[in-house]
Amino acid sequence: MRTTLPTVCSALLILAPALGCVIDLGDGAGDTEDATGTEGSDGTGGTADTADTMDPDETGTDPDETGDETGEVWTSTDGPEHCGEITGDQVWAADRNPHVITCDVFVEGGTLTIGPGVELRAENDVGLFISRDGGTADLLVLGDAGAPVEIHSDSGTDAGLWKGISVFSAAGTVELHHTVIDSGGGFNTEANLHVEGTEVLLDHVTLTRAEEWGLSLRDSASLAPASTALQIHDTAGWPVLVDPGQAHTLPATDSDYTGNDFDGIYMSASGLPEYEITKQVSWEDLGVDYFAFTPVRLEGTGLAPAVLELGPGVAVRFDEKIPLDLAYHDGAAGLVTLGDANAPVVLSSMNSLDRGAWPGIRAYDNTVDASFRLTHTVIEWGGGFNSDGCLYVEDAAVLADHLELRGCVSAGFVFDGDARFQDGSTHLVVDDSDRSGELRSNQVHTIPTEGVALTGNDQDLIAVWGFSGHEVDHAVTWANLGVPYRMETHLDLEGTGVSPGILTLEPGVTLAFAADTALRMSYHEGASGLVAVGTPAQPIVFTGADSLDPGAWGGIWIYDDAVDAQTTFDHVQIRSGGGFNSHANLQLVGASPTLSNTLIADSDCWGIWLDDVGAPALGSVTFSNNACGNVGP
Repeated sequence: MRTTLPTVCSALLILAPALGCVIDLGDGAGDTEDATGTEGSDGTGGTADTADTMDPDETGTDPDETGDETGEVWTSTDGPEHCGEITGDQVWAADRNPHVITCDVFVEGGTLTIGPGVELRAENDVGLFISRDGGTADLLVLGDAGAPVEIHSDSGTDAGLWKGISVFSAAGTVELHHTVIDSGGGFNTEANLHVEGTEVLLDHVTLTRAEEWGLSLRDSASLAPASTALQIHDTAGWPVLVDPGQAHTLPATDSDYTGNDFDGIYMSASGLPEYEITKQVSWEDLGVDYFAFTPVRLEGTGLAPAVLELGPGVAVRFDEKIPLDLAYHDGAAGLVTLGDANAPVVLSSMNSLDRGAWPGIRAYDNTVDASFRLTHTVIEWGGGFNSDGCLYVEDAAVLADHLELRGCVSAGFVFDGDARFQDGSTHLVVDDSDRSGELRSNQVHTIPTEGVALTGNDQDLIAVWGFSGHEVDHAVTWANLGVPYRMETHLDLEGTGVSPGILTLEPGVTLAFAADTALRMSYHEGASGLVAVGTPAQPIVFTGADSLDPGAWGGIWIYDDAVDAQTTFDHVQIRSGGGFNSHANLQLVGASPTLSNTLIADSDCWGIWLDDVGAPALGSVTFSNNACGNVGP
């Protein structure tokens, strides 16, 4: 009797015509017809008539005992013992349970289908290998919720009693559904399921008691997007070994990676090509941390940047010397962290809670600003191994929204070139670090002001560098962040007539200058201005950074291209200047600023030095302890 085959049977016949299926018609007849009308190979030199093997009367098996949830009945073409090479289609079904692998099985052609309810046992020191020698072969393990496939050792439940299943790059379709693999990974294979250079689908798969890894994905091997419900427990090692570029393929839905000797995702690049993530990927919270044992580098293209997105609650822990690099080799890249108040993203060391335990996050100039956002994120214990800061940025802009930088060498953040904070940045915290932060003088105004806490460090300060090309060249405001600004170089204000470089300082700001530095206005003939208006309770202070002695720094130099109407000092203290070939705390060359309620003290020479043109407006100015005098020459 001929009948219409159900969907699953039809799909199997398309994939592997020699398999055959039995349909339970409810009359006990078990009539079948081989899809090809030919005999199937048993893979070891023998043959078995497919239709004959599917006759329940001959096998003595009740069709109800080997049926799946669709009512289909599976009958083996081979078994129950399996050994050697398979080059054609085979079905291992529950009618011959238990199936036993007695020596290594190499599937090098055709489709090996393991049906619902199969119990597959492996003797010691044997394994199941798919396409190891380059033949194209498929593996379909088709358990279901009511009849899962169970694959385990024939001799016990200890880890590593057999070699497990290994899938290699030449393999075709590989799918495991409702499958349990136990006690594998022994004899140098190290995993219950080892995959190289190809994609596999895992659907409700449980991996237990592996020797080293429950799942090993190497040479860019990955899991198919439809993978779900992956459970890995009781491994004598880690649940997963994966290249960083494929960690995003691990499923979170209904998955559990806990209960192993080491609970975490072990990320280590198989080779140089696997060091880089080259596309947009997302790492979800899998209930365990990600551990990076090789550098994680994001390198895409201008049209397709490599963007790593970290979901709420994700924690990535880095080995010593291992950074997270964006655009290190000039490929376009981005990093987006999506933490929240209850589930922040954490980027940290795996080894210690000491400063500099790993290099930190390093973002270079091809980082895509629109894809560089850190939200409710903690970066800690970074800046070591020749890096600077937990967050190092070069010529790129980052949006910081509830960002904490903790335990950092050099500083919490170190911004080089034109690196800056994006508009909208807020709630920046730096603590337990060498310094609060470092950046160039033309980007200081980008530091967020709302919810900022920069204290609790060895040096609570913002180090400012003003190299050529980083002058304050337009109107900006430096906020009172609760810590001083330390000028490591000259601070130059140089704009244009249309857009003067005007620096406004909020009340309470302190500018502390390193030795041999000065605040220079219009030194290179660019238009400039300085609005320093403090209050009695919060004066603005200009002083030396390393000493309060006279001559500790060069003082303030104002030249004739400065805009007098935009140069005002009120409730200000100018102290300890006049050193390093300077003449005074305040040196005026053709400039006429306005000063009121100002203290000028402890100069190495004059309080104010001015030429024949300068005519400052002085009101309530106090002079004290200026070596050459108050105003001269």
